[in-house]
Amino acid sequence: MPESETQRFHEELSRLEEENRLLGNELMSLRHFVRSLQDLADASRRRAGPEDTMALLRQILKSSLDAINAEDGSLMILDEDTGDLVFVLAMGRVPQEQIFGFRVPKGRGIAGWVVENQEPTIVDDVRKDDRFFSSVDDHFGFETHTVLCSPIVGGGRVLGVVEILNKVKGHTFTVDDLTLVTLLCRFAGELLHSMEERVATERGGA
Repeated sequence: MPESETQRFHEELSRLEEENRLLGNELMSLRHFVRSLQDLADASRRRAGPEDTMALLRQILKSSLDAINAEDGSLMILDEDTGDLVFVLAMGRVPQEQIFGFRVPKGRGIAGWVVENQEPTIVDDVRKDDRFFSSVDDHFGFETHTVLCSPIVGGGRVLGVVEILNKVKGHTFTVDDLTLVTLLCRFAGELLHSMEERVATERGGA
């Protein structure tokens, strides 16, 4: 076989191997996504109460991280009285015990923008984005590089946000990542909304 044909053969083989690797990653993500939906549905079937709501919130965050192969993330709930976002959960290197209850003022940060615009976003370099609220990093000694943030929407209103940080191995978040997390958050938001309605109905009938 001539050298030029040998080179083309190896180039094509390398291309096919890379394509196969990418397809394998996509399949893994889809499997995580389907499993995450099932886990959320299972969590929502239990009797609605404060502990069940926290369990569902924890499952939302874990499912989002699993679906896109990320390690660090947090979940914030919207305080409808003040407009602040309040940290209630963190996973990975984000300090859960310290960050619980920490508030991001109304409209501040990437998460605040997501709430106000009711749409998800990806930021590849937070230092180049004017929306970034560095006070959280400064306060907790964390270093954010990339962000994927999606609103949790239920009953036509924003209930909170999921914020995922620094995808593993220095990779950037993709549009597919954003789509998966957004779908999870929308599904989870409707579950949370239905749980709220069940609690209100039970209290009203008590």
